[in-house]
Amino acid sequence: MRNVVTIKAQLSSKNQLTIPKAVRESLDLSDHDKVVFQLDHGTVTLKKDNDFWNTVKQQEHIYGNLSTDELSWGADVGSEDMPE
Repeated sequence: MRNVVTIKAQLSSKNQLTIPKAVRESLDLSDHDKVVFQLDHGTVTLKKDNDFWNTVKQQEHIYGNLSTDELSWGADVGSEDMPE
């Protein structure tokens, strides 16, 4: 069964909306993240924008940082036959 939670928020005089903390935590939102609003017959769904760098950030959070100062291309680097 779905767990539905209702949270209210109020628009500012400049039509700005603060995303409630419970929603930010649920969507794992942080500073400068982008969100997507989906409209469907009067219902609005808010989702975290999963662009490429957000995906990289999520994977880095799960698997750790894979950055290295030096790339290892293997012992056969340079042995490729390139057509002229």
